[in-house]
Amino acid sequence: MMKRNRVILVLCALLFFGNALFPFVQGTFLDLEPELSAYAQEKHTAEETLVLPSSFSWRDINGVDFTTPIRNQNPYPSCESFALVAAVETMVQYQVGFPFNCDLSEAHLFFFSGGNIIWGSYPENDTKFLKDYGVPDEACWPYPKDKYQYPLNTTSPDWQNRTAKITDWSYIPADSVAIKTALLTNGPVPSYFLVYDDFVYFKKGIYQHRWGNTRGAHYMAIVGYNDDPGYWIVKNSWGTNFQEAGWVNIKYGECGIGTINFLLTGVYGKFPIVYVDDDNIDGPWDGTKEYPYRTIQDAMSAVFDGYTIYVMSGTYKEHIIIDKRITLYGEDKNTTILDGDGVDDVVTISVPDVKITGFTVQNSGTQLLNAGIKTLSLDSNATIENNIVQHNSIGVFLNYGYAPTWNIVRNNTIENNVKGIYTHWANNGDITGNTIVQNDENGIEMECSKNSLITGNIISDNGGYGIYLRGESNQNTITGGNSIQDNAVGMKISESNRNVISKNNFIGNLQHATFYNSFLTTWKRNYWDDQVLFFPVVIQGSIGKREFSWMNVDWNPMRKPLSS
Repeated sequence: MMKRNRVILVLCALLFFGNALFPFVQGTFLDLEPELSAYAQEKHTAEETLVLPSSFSWRDINGVDFTTPIRNQNPYPSCESFALVAAVETMVQYQVGFPFNCDLSEAHLFFFSGGNIIWGSYPENDTKFLKDYGVPDEACWPYPKDKYQYPLNTTSPDWQNRTAKITDWSYIPADSVAIKTALLTNGPVPSYFLVYDDFVYFKKGIYQHRWGNTRGAHYMAIVGYNDDPGYWIVKNSWGTNFQEAGWVNIKYGECGIGTINFLLTGVYGKFPIVYVDDDNIDGPWDGTKEYPYRTIQDAMSAVFDGYTIYVMSGTYKEHIIIDKRITLYGEDKNTTILDGDGVDDVVTISVPDVKITGFTVQNSGTQLLNAGIKTLSLDSNATIENNIVQHNSIGVFLNYGYAPTWNIVRNNTIENNVKGIYTHWANNGDITGNTIVQNDENGIEMECSKNSLITGNIISDNGGYGIYLRGESNQNTITGGNSIQDNAVGMKISESNRNVISKNNFIGNLQHATFYNSFLTTWKRNYWDDQVLFFPVVIQGSIGKREFSWMNVDWNPMRKPLSS
């Protein structure tokens, strides 16, 4: 009897203390149940009429990628801030209507919501901050590269006038249908994930844990899914050297993915984009879509690094100086015209990390080095893409871009200039997919420019050389089906060494190729329309001050033209 009484007393004590302590053990989970239940009920009601497709991704909405580039959270344990900001950036771009390289400040969100450089933060702190205050653009507080740079690098004092906010947030149940519905109807879903050793070394395919110990909790943004064979499409925040350039497919349910998820709703506020329309004559002018600036230079004065200036169709007779790291985006390259009116340079880029796309750039001055688009930055890193560049002294002038910088000139039409593209001390260029035609002198001229790639271009009907490498323009690669045709001379290489010329089409030029004092050039697998049977093709040139005749050989030329 005494033993029975003792057992009863022990059970009563456990029941009493268990009731008293259970709320503390469960923490916030008790408070979440009504919210999750309400969300689940609401979503499942919507699902009755929503037919979920077998696959979906914010990286491909009718061919448009609304996600932003992969970021790197190093040196801080700030994964939850990066996952949440990744979701907000995509939602902002979708609301604006096109991907404009929206870049918001993860550092500001992380530190202002209570982030700690030792162990990180709680995502709930971030979501509350996003609702109450929002997150400003990246220029407010650029993400530090040095762990102890904080608090020396603090945010801009006007940050509250520059924030994107959410109207609300909630949890999404650990239910694949609910997550898919949120993806389709709202935006990317920040989600919990448990990292094991093998995830750090995983590269491609569908991730499933195989080996190793746990490394800790992590948050990433789910941006899509595929039911065949069953995985989430996930954006990580470790830079592009991990997984598939920062993106990873994770099997449904693997390592806790999809168990703790966040729904962010109703983005609004100040987005890092302003508008320009020359038709807004009477004002007001505040850079909004309703009241755009009238000139591009007015917009340039108003924006911060990382912004996009969206220019409506019209003719803008301006000489634009880009002195901030921005994207200049034209509504339609055929009808959004930057006109230099025959004076000086039309567009001058004086800082790194600028992109210009969607314009006709025309009518520079007639001086020797006047240009439609000119870079004047030792660290240029400019992207010039999808433009029409015409009727200039030089179409595109890439000037002084030392290693390790780069420039990209891609998918432009560069026509009816004196020179099409001229590079001077500009290394590591990428000249790809352009149509470079009917320029008075040379299509592409490179002086003392090294380690560049020229690929997939149409270079035709130019009055001088299609491509001219000179003055120690060494170690460049010209390949990938360039169509070099109907020029006076297809290519000349002068005092430039170790260049590779392979898999190009030489068609209809008065002279296909020549060289002077250039050594160790590789000619390989090009198509020459004057090739005789199966014989190697001889390229005639000269060496020495007296220009003794010399020759190079393409020993194994193509028998048919290559497609670019």
